[in-house]
Amino acid sequence: MKRFFRLLSAVAVSSFIISCSTNSAVSEQVHSELYSDPYSYLTPEAIVYASSISNLVSTFPKFRNDAVNREVTSLKNALTDYLTSVRDFNQSSKSKSLNDFEKNYKKIQKLRKFMMKEDDEVLNRYMVKIKTNMNLLEAAQSKNSETTSMSSN
Repeated sequence: MKRFFRLLSAVAVSSFIISCSTNSAVSEQVHSELYSDPYSYLTPEAIVYASSISNLVSTFPKFRNDAVNREVTSLKNALTDYLTSVRDFNQSSKSKSLNDFEKNYKKIQKLRKFMMKEDDEVLNRYMVKIKTNMNLLEAAQSKNSETTSMSSN
């Protein structure tokens, strides 16, 4: 009886190993198909700018002013939507999230006068970096779309 269980466990382990190696190959193929296409039209520099924006969103600090924190949360949501629409090449969603970003940006600029000096300086650094990377990403995308449209003519 012990031999039977040993044999059964050996068969189970070997079939598990075989299925894992087969699934791994299939999973790599599916993974490469899913993740290679959405970014194929983005230039490496556009990916760097988008990554930088994403990093700034994830590291954005909390401030002592609740109104600023609410606007920052809305700004972060708009930026996340923007990056998603850039990745998915969804122009209407990109335009909407860009407008939302600009509205939040302006509201935050108005609220800065109510902040402590140290918080205002930190916020300003983040806002300048975000705005710079947004402009560079937009420029990289428009440059890439011009090149693509010229090459398709």
